[in-house]
Amino acid sequence: MHYFTIEQREALQAQLRALVERLRGEIAGAMHLPKHSEETDDDAVADLETDLDIAELERATQLLRSAEAALARLHEPEFGLCEDCGAEIPYSRLRTNPVATRCIDCQRTRERGDAQAARL
Repeated sequence: MHYFTIEQREALQAQLRALVERLRGEIAGAMHLPKHSEETDDDAVADLETDLDIAELERATQLLRSAEAALARLHEPEFGLCEDCGAEIPYSRLRTNPVATRCIDCQRTRERGDAQAARL
């Protein structure tokens, strides 16, 4: 079992709440996507800009889900344990990335595997 101090949990909770609020604002603002076709005569450029806007909205939505999930499990004994190997995730990593669910080694392994799969 992994334990954080009260101060550490409160700091992570404040950080996660701020992240959730920021992302909710970004998503609400992005719901009114501009019509790029009105800004340019090039349909390909307009389509690319729209695709980028949609990708950013999807990224923000996924990060919001991760932040809300982290808030929900913040006071659970499993919070701060790697979901792959069960090792403790250092507070310094969580302070930098409070939605992290893997230790550095497992995250690197996962990213290498994703990169290799993308090449196939």
